[in-house]
Amino acid sequence: MSHTEHDVIILGAGMSGIAMGAQLLNAGRTDFLILEEADGVGGTWWHNRYPGAQCDVPSHLYCFSFALNPRWTHVYARGDEIQRYAEDCVTRLGLTEHLRLGCRILSAEFDETLGRWLIKTANGWTIRARHFVASMGPLHRPRLPPDISLFKGTVLHTARWDPRVDLSGKRVAIIGTAASAVQVIPAIVGKCAQLHVFQRTPSWVIPRGDRAYPRWIQTLLGVPGIGRLYRWCLYALTEATFPAFKLRGFHPKLLRYIALRHLSKQVRDPELRAKLTPDYPVGCKRVLLTDEFYPAIQRDNVTLHGAAQGFTDGGVLDGNGALIPADVIICATGFDTLAPLGALRIAGIGGKTLGDRWSEGPEAYCGTVVDGFPNLWLLLGPNTGTGHTSVLIPIEAQAQYVVKCIQELDRRKRVAMVIQAEAVRSHNASLQERLSETVWASNRCASWYKTTDGRVLGTYPGFISQFRWSLKYPRFADFTFY
Repeated sequence: MSHTEHDVIILGAGMSGIAMGAQLLNAGRTDFLILEEADGVGGTWWHNRYPGAQCDVPSHLYCFSFALNPRWTHVYARGDEIQRYAEDCVTRLGLTEHLRLGCRILSAEFDETLGRWLIKTANGWTIRARHFVASMGPLHRPRLPPDISLFKGTVLHTARWDPRVDLSGKRVAIIGTAASAVQVIPAIVGKCAQLHVFQRTPSWVIPRGDRAYPRWIQTLLGVPGIGRLYRWCLYALTEATFPAFKLRGFHPKLLRYIALRHLSKQVRDPELRAKLTPDYPVGCKRVLLTDEFYPAIQRDNVTLHGAAQGFTDGGVLDGNGALIPADVIICATGFDTLAPLGALRIAGIGGKTLGDRWSEGPEAYCGTVVDGFPNLWLLLGPNTGTGHTSVLIPIEAQAQYVVKCIQELDRRKRVAMVIQAEAVRSHNASLQERLSETVWASNRCASWYKTTDGRVLGTYPGFISQFRWSLKYPRFADFTFY
């Protein structure tokens, strides 16, 4: 396979890549490959295997509409269960023969003469493809503190967990108190001799209310129609929560009340409660769902510190410059969300790279196409994230949109199609105007959702139903075909 040609090449076998492959097969298109750098499928769930990893979306909504799973064991699925679901989808949807694991793409360049993408991989393959689909799942490229290399002990990141590391009786420091931290802390606190938690900014936390599904419920949800109806109800309920992310109104106040009440009930010490109370609007950073974090942080072997100021060979420097000795440091420090493709070079018309095009921050048309890059399709591109529902919903909508565009290109018997620059500019101007009314644009909050100049690039400013509808009927007048 050193030199080959395919109609479609898909980067990544995470949930986006699986959805894209499934939609291609559903449309009768079989000439495609899914190239995955890792040794297994699942994307985020392959990499994030830390103790306590869970999804914060109801499990029956965190599955594809075309591959329902009645056998979820809990209201909120565990990470390993989602990983098994991804593997099962690859098998039962017929994607195995299209999958190539351990295959890292180094570069993708559009050849204007051929009208093809030339894709090079780390194992020496050169692949020519008419279409290149790149998933931009943002939660897989770990971000580490800049001077963490000074520490001579064991360093872990929640997205690169080493299960061989035994934390029993160890002095452990964890950097961060956001999404992965509030899950891993309760899972490891019982093993550690001491657990030092370094918090830069507290997070808004609401109750999870997780519970196991009895076997009879799982059986009932396997009855044709019932599982789909249950999923639709979850969809409607989560959609109804979007107004909580507006700057004003009743819903943000209600969400804040729920979070403060949860904190007050679980943390009685007023001094600790003050340290755990955010000073920014609820929702402008990711709202966390957990019932275990606050009890864990109050264990006798846990100390909550302010932000870590640096590292030495023996531990972490606290806000006063004092050394906190540690045997293991766990970095729950998030991901590089503004450069999710990392060092991958994608070059379009005239050799201009996607990095150059996005020098002031990522932007796309409907989060899916970028001017200057023919037949390049992004999944989970800019402004496709949500704060209130399952990310698989926009992924499915995008995959269906891509298939419709490919079919239209074939119908017109053209070589390539590219979105017009004016369409991208107009679309994003409208997005930013709508986003200005959401909590994500608040000048009281800095988050990975937005750039330093205040543009919100991570989230969609509306109900996910609106996003789905915007992709249902592609506006081919906004494209140039040639």
